[in-house]
Amino acid sequence: MRGLLLPGIKLKRWLLLLALGILGIISFIILTFSTELAYFFNLLNHQLTQLAQLPVHSYSPKLIAEILIFIVSLALLILGGRGFISYLIDALIPEKKGKIWSLLQKHSIRETAPKIVVIGGGTGLNSILSGLKKYTNNLTAVVSVTDEGGSSRKLRYEFGMLPPGDIRNCIVALSESGPEMARLLEYRFDKGALKGHSFGNLLITALTKTTGSFAEAVEETGKILAIRGKVLPVTLKQTTLCAELENGKIIEQEPKVEEHKTKYNSEIKRLFIKPKDAAAYPEALNEIRNADLVVLGPGSLYTSILPNLLVKGVPEAIRNSNATKVYVCNVMTQPGETDNYTASDHVSRIVKHLGKDVLDHVVVNKERAPEKLYTRYRKEGASRVKIDRENLDKLEVDVVEAELLTKKNLLRHDTDKLARAVIDLT
Repeated sequence: MRGLLLPGIKLKRWLLLLALGILGIISFIILTFSTELAYFFNLLNHQLTQLAQLPVHSYSPKLIAEILIFIVSLALLILGGRGFISYLIDALIPEKKGKIWSLLQKHSIRETAPKIVVIGGGTGLNSILSGLKKYTNNLTAVVSVTDEGGSSRKLRYEFGMLPPGDIRNCIVALSESGPEMARLLEYRFDKGALKGHSFGNLLITALTKTTGSFAEAVEETGKILAIRGKVLPVTLKQTTLCAELENGKIIEQEPKVEEHKTKYNSEIKRLFIKPKDAAAYPEALNEIRNADLVVLGPGSLYTSILPNLLVKGVPEAIRNSNATKVYVCNVMTQPGETDNYTASDHVSRIVKHLGKDVLDHVVVNKERAPEKLYTRYRKEGASRVKIDRENLDKLEVDVVEAELLTKKNLLRHDTDKLARAVIDLT
């Protein structure tokens, strides 16, 4: 503590101004109170007939002095408080240096902004969260836990825990701890026993073991990363994504479901999870019920979005919520999963699991990219999701067309454009 008062720290000046301001305000209160008290007793000592002749407050030298003390003290208090807070921000969060009042104003606006719940998984969820956190602090990500790829799969089966990958990505997206910490969580070991594992996944695994709860581990990781909002698993049960194909074949595990067209040359007839009675995480349901806006997607239709709607209690919570319900359609189809799907094909699958008259809006991209980009994606088996208005109208969902493409050399949603399009629906 003494170190803060050493020469050159540049903190004493603000503390002095704060102290002078506080002393001045206290002096003003004492002077004013004593004057009003004397005046009150003066009233009591006079006869009612003499009340009209009582002296009234006038702009006496004493009153003027009191007003000056108050104004000067208030100015010192504001100046000292501003300097002190700015000093702390500059010292503790150097990347925010010089932005304190702008930050406070934005924080105040975000605190009263709508409550938004985004449901999904994968990289699509990260993109929309990164944009929405600029508009509201009341933001919750409800994340699917059927991931069985790479590091998540290894940790899931070696430690008997839920897959942390998509959860980690959402925490990084909502983090306010700076780019260095985000890079640390995203760092992936490239050799040795830890090859393929990201540091963030290992951190969540360690916290799961020390706290004894995956939900607590996620919450603690969020605190470490200073996230804006919440990240919640859709369920705390170990679940496996499964599908019954039109050709009668049953496939299990997310990677197989993701490539059902490529590997098994058949459409999905029915999507389900094991165990089928896996219940939703109560806090996730509570956030959905109390939301002003529920957003599904963007993301892989069958492996990131729909798995959430297979968890017991989630579809009912969405249907019963008074929130505006929005589905964000992907920009491009996904090879092996949604080949040749139009916008109405995507929406119809959502409606199948939620029921009719639940979705209020579907947000689709109308912006065109350079043809060379489409050519590149076509070589990888992806194509532009077409907006088939006639079929969309039959689904009785309001279609919101917007220019949503990023300026980068990718056919993906721009985080800011997408966030604005969604916020406008609240």
